[in-house]
Amino acid sequence: QLHHNINFRCFYQRIVQSMVKYSIAGLALCTLLSNYDTSHGWTTPLSLQGRGKVNYAPWGKDRTGGSLVSLQASNDLSSLDTLQSKLLNGQTETPSNWLKQLSDISIDNETVDKVMSALKSLTPKDLPDIAGGSFASIFASIGDAIDSIDFLNDLTTQLQSQQPIVTDMLDQLRTQLPLLEELPDSALLVISSVVTYTLVSSILSRGRGPPPSRPYPLGKYDPITARAYFDNRLPQVLSRALEVAAKSSGFALKLGKDYLSKKLSENSEQRAIELALLLTELGPTFIKVGQSLSIRTDILAPAYVRGLKTLQDQVAPFPTDQAREILEDELGESVEQVFTEFSSEPVAAASLGQVYKAKLRSNGKEVAIKIQRPEIMTQIALDMHLLREFAPWAKGTFNLQTDTVGTVDVWGSGFVDELDYIAEAENGEYFTSSMQSTPLAGVVFSPPIVEECTTGRVLTTEWVDGERLDRSSSEDVTLLCSIAMNSYLTMMLETGVL
Repeated sequence: QLHHNINFRCFYQRIVQSMVKYSIAGLALCTLLSNYDTSHGWTTPLSLQGRGKVNYAPWGKDRTGGSLVSLQASNDLSSLDTLQSKLLNGQTETPSNWLKQLSDISIDNETVDKVMSALKSLTPKDLPDIAGGSFASIFASIGDAIDSIDFLNDLTTQLQSQQPIVTDMLDQLRTQLPLLEELPDSALLVISSVVTYTLVSSILSRGRGPPPSRPYPLGKYDPITARAYFDNRLPQVLSRALEVAAKSSGFALKLGKDYLSKKLSENSEQRAIELALLLTELGPTFIKVGQSLSIRTDILAPAYVRGLKTLQDQVAPFPTDQAREILEDELGESVEQVFTEFSSEPVAAASLGQVYKAKLRSNGKEVAIKIQRPEIMTQIALDMHLLREFAPWAKGTFNLQTDTVGTVDVWGSGFVDELDYIAEAENGEYFTSSMQSTPLAGVVFSPPIVEECTTGRVLTTEWVDGERLDRSSSEDVTLLCSIAMNSYLTMMLETGVL
């Protein structure tokens, strides 16, 4: 518990120190902005601790040299690059003094403890009701709310004692911007911190374009775009990572116990069954991963290969109300307008979707409607992102003699392709037509597609009654297995589409 508290204290200490540094930089930025005149540019001298002045020439007025900003300082600085270099190297008597001191700021543990206590005690009722107020009253309300947080006042006092220039900058801001005149020092620090963080984030992301709105915008597996997507959704990533870690912890502890007691081989059969159950609990992506691993004898021991082969692609169905909503959104019509009958419960539920039996209003034919699970693309993308980040660590830790990242990418490509129901429909039609030129013509076919009821998330085919061969007691099972084998060989060796 002590180790836990120390780690959290260090974590919050870094946060507080970062906030303080952003605040100081923000104060300097706001001070510079307050000295900008729209008609004359940077004309008001900026004085810091009386140690010198920096006079800024008008913004963008002289573009002959290719520079949007030209700087003129009392110590004869001729360009922004020169000023930046001298500031960083401490060669000037201008803002370099406080810039260099940023790295020396320290916040004591007592202040950090106050931060943690204040954060834990805050409730929604502590926030002011500023709806409908004027801009000035909103500013005042925000200032009062910030000023009521004791730890911020203590932090501001400590900062001003370490860096007297902060007080000078606060005073100058109030002089130049009357709107800020009534705000307490702690509120100005917080506001400047937010302004600077936003500015720095914008600068760092310049040229990268806006973050993607979907992990796979083109509907194809794309780990680079997925990373950019989830980098802007850290809480979602952490939540899923913690969920996977929590559910997997029991299995990992059992493996660790087996390793310490040297019973890995002895208990492998039982652990393989437990792994299959765990993957089922973790959801669709991990079910697919388990099925893919069941043929990787180069990665898993034989007992685990056998255990994962029992992994069934059966998961709990999602509510029929959601399925009907997805169906109506995809078809653009209500269920009753398209179908005269629609089963109240799915006849089968798999990891990526579930199937309903219905009857078309147009011709009375019975059809099978496969409806994709809601948000399944994002869920798979998040899990594949986590697996891809975990893959290099797994390879080094367990000394795996395989390309773990490449393996994850192959899985991801296959999983995402399975979500394209239009491609699946096209493949089904191609399979049927290609079989017509083989000895299997008239024997093997894919259920005909109902095109008007098929979209990227809904696949509708004519209903076909059938029986699983592994559960059948008919005398022709052996013959049918032979036909199935010939079909697979034909697809692999002749048509090229599985």
